[in-house]
Amino acid sequence: MLGPVNFRMMACTAILTVLVLPYLQVAFAKDSGEPHFVNDTDQSQVGWHERQLVSRLLDSERFPHRALTLPADQQDLPLTVEIGMMLQQIMNVYEKDQILIINAWLNYGWTDPTLAWNQSHYGGVKNIRLPPSHLWTPDVLLYNSADDGFDATYHTNVLINSSGYCVWIPPGILRSTCQINVEYFPFDEQICTLKFSSWTYDGFALDLISKNDSSFTDSMTENGEWEMLSMWAVREVEPFESTTYVAVTFKLHIRRRSLYYFVNVLIPCVLISMLTVLSFSLPPDSGEKLSFGVTILLSLTVFMMIVASAMPETSFVIPLIAKYFTCVLVLVALSVVCTVISLNLHFRNPNTHSMHGWLHCILLDYLPWILRMTRPGREIANPCYSKHVTGKPKKDFELMERSPLRNRATGLGEKATRNGIRTGNCHGYLNSTDAIGVKYANYATGTGGDGAEVEPMLSVDHKGCTGCTNKGPILEELRFLTNRYRKKETEDEVISDWKFAAMVVDRLCLVVFSIATLLVTFILLCTAPNFGK
Repeated sequence: MLGPVNFRMMACTAILTVLVLPYLQVAFAKDSGEPHFVNDTDQSQVGWHERQLVSRLLDSERFPHRALTLPADQQDLPLTVEIGMMLQQIMNVYEKDQILIINAWLNYGWTDPTLAWNQSHYGGVKNIRLPPSHLWTPDVLLYNSADDGFDATYHTNVLINSSGYCVWIPPGILRSTCQINVEYFPFDEQICTLKFSSWTYDGFALDLISKNDSSFTDSMTENGEWEMLSMWAVREVEPFESTTYVAVTFKLHIRRRSLYYFVNVLIPCVLISMLTVLSFSLPPDSGEKLSFGVTILLSLTVFMMIVASAMPETSFVIPLIAKYFTCVLVLVALSVVCTVISLNLHFRNPNTHSMHGWLHCILLDYLPWILRMTRPGREIANPCYSKHVTGKPKKDFELMERSPLRNRATGLGEKATRNGIRTGNCHGYLNSTDAIGVKYANYATGTGGDGAEVEPMLSVDHKGCTGCTNKGPILEELRFLTNRYRKKETEDEVISDWKFAAMVVDRLCLVVFSIATLLVTFILLCTAPNFGK
């Protein structure tokens, strides 16, 4: 049995132990460097009020199923949710797949009365941040999404202030379908839409309104291919079965920067088409005239296939650049056809073709006068008012004026000379000039100066010549050589006419295709709505 004194001593020791031991532990902890834990009931601790507030708001017994119920004040009035979007960057526009990819921040705002608190009761805490999985959040989705997961946003924390107003800003890479109008590609402008609406709540339960925010694109990063012109939001009410759904559609007005396509597509195409007219300047005898045109045609075809691979496969409209390539391709193909016609005319000869009168009139008279073309030694004259002699008849007429027969008919006799050289004698010895004279003497049909008929030189010059007996074979040989020379001269004249006709066709094609190429290019640039912007 303990005495009264021992009992009192043990009681005092226990009381001292209870009162002094915590202070000793704190002191020991400070000396040993271990962390100091303060009692959770100490209201001076940093964050204590916020933890108390969060514990109160997330109390499952007080607010059961908070994340599942619509936080509306009145059941007969819809909950108003504000939605906005801050565009950060236009990442890409796939014309072929008709998909728009952007980096954007969505901005939702709504009021949850069950999340309101009195700041004075919780140490002046103005706002808190809670994960969206513990709260009710609007099930607003991008209706025209092209993402594999449909919802491509990152669910960040929800910012809540003391009045119960919630702000939720989930960022994301949004992929949406966008109907690309490529009628004026690459000088086109597009209007892409992003439609947001609740998936399960109709307009009687949840009302979407757009935030009147003028800073939709203030923090946007510029894109190298697309220029952002404007962005605005439109609220739409769409009927569906027996109810209505409210949607907010953001519309992006973008314009393609055409400098890249102008430098890398249009300028090479124009230069290739300009090379077409150079094929009409090549001489046909070079052998490269036709191959040059075919090479240009193949180059333009390959170039057109490269451009077509970047455009969407649609049959609703034909892109402007496709129209231009088609026109240029047709011009180049026609230039190859015209080159074939020109080569065909150039290599014609009297043994295979004869030039008809109308063809002679067009190719050798009218078109050369219109194109200001002339042969050496000729003058340009209007065929409608001039009856000038062209071709072989004129040349024959000039040579007839210089022939010995013409000189003999005027009284010069057998001693007539041409260019100071004696042309013949009575002994039958004829030089080359006599042969030419004999050739053109056969053309001299008509009368002489005294009215008597002029006979050919071969039948007149040797009459009465005593040394000209038994010269029949020689004269026949001379007649043969003369006729052969005359035939060759006639063939050369016809070949010359065909070659000149080919030159006329080349000159005509050069002018026509130059004008057509410039006209097609000018129409393309004038039709483009934003050329040079």
